[in-house]
Amino acid sequence: MRSFFCLFKVKIVLLCVLWYSISSASSITNKIILQQYPYPMTVGIFSLMCIPICASPLLRLWEKRKVTLGTHHFIRYLVPISLGRSLAVAAAYFSLYKMPVSYTHTVKATMPLFAVFLGRVVLKERQSLSVYASLLPIIAGVVIASVTELSFSAIGLMAALFSTLTYSFLNILVKKLLRETEMHPVRLLSLNSQLAALFYFPAWFYEDALSMFAALASDSPSIPRPDFTMFYMLFISGILSFGQSVCSYTLIHELTALSYAVCNATKRITVIAISLMTLHNPVTGSNIFGMSLAILGVFCYNRAKQSDKEAAHTLPMTRTHTTLSDASLVALDTMAMNGTTKMQKLWQTKPPPNGSRLALQMGWDEQSLMSDQSAASFSIRERRADDFLFRHKEPRRSEKFA
Repeated sequence: MRSFFCLFKVKIVLLCVLWYSISSASSITNKIILQQYPYPMTVGIFSLMCIPICASPLLRLWEKRKVTLGTHHFIRYLVPISLGRSLAVAAAYFSLYKMPVSYTHTVKATMPLFAVFLGRVVLKERQSLSVYASLLPIIAGVVIASVTELSFSAIGLMAALFSTLTYSFLNILVKKLLRETEMHPVRLLSLNSQLAALFYFPAWFYEDALSMFAALASDSPSIPRPDFTMFYMLFISGILSFGQSVCSYTLIHELTALSYAVCNATKRITVIAISLMTLHNPVTGSNIFGMSLAILGVFCYNRAKQSDKEAAHTLPMTRTHTTLSDASLVALDTMAMNGTTKMQKLWQTKPPPNGSRLALQMGWDEQSLMSDQSAASFSIRERRADDFLFRHKEPRRSEKFA
């Protein structure tokens, strides 16, 4: 059993290292492209086009069934998500074109601020005082980094903030769509990217395509001309973007919400540090302090959110009390609709590693599995899991039509 958990920890470490490496390589590659070829819209459309191309064989390998969206879900969810994603991608790459990688990722640390704001406005959610207090270092850090940024661009800052705000809002719609349709997240990412590319195309053609045609027709050496090197680097950028999404999706299903948030914040620190060492962006001590303060605020925010959940629910009893990922919630819903057979088989299988989200839902932990002293505690959790199965079993036909 101990060797099993050791293998799990090694797997998580390797996944994190791969995720950090791909994310850093993706950001640096995109910045190099934009420094040599001033076509941010082109980088964006290539990233959108590469995702469905790479996702198709992966979904076949995983043998994930295809879910067809109805007209209601297509118009109400997928179209707004795709339209918003096209705008967010355009703004994100434009901000990267205008500002250094380190500062762009610092601005993206404001996502918790927008998540709290949208949760209050859209979902009417109230947060604790500790959550609101954790937003202060994020705001202060971004302000300090902005004031001391040597390559500051006001329009780049606005584009980065708009992109972060849009992604925060899209997360709400994506959660609802995943829960209502039982669609696999990677398949949704593929469909979303295809439709977003269609919305993106007119703006790309007007902004970048015409400029590239003019550059090809011009003999002026001052105008960057698209060549084979540019398209080769764009292809590499698209592959890295997809790999980053797959690593992120895998870690979401392996870790708790807090653990994933910590890994995500650490990834941001890694990208900032590697970009500073690789691209040699000029920075000051105050600038580094602002970046560090913003990232520290993200850590505090994630910890405050997790503490609120633990204080409210010591042991998860129902689906609404869990911190499961969207894909896991969809899987639980599917099992509940098909009766308790699948869930009972899942309960009888080898317990997942400590800290996984499904482990939190079913009440597993490493100590209760490996210590004889916790046998009584585990039996209580088993009864509560049986209670979970009872609540989600399919009603008899007489109950359905009562």
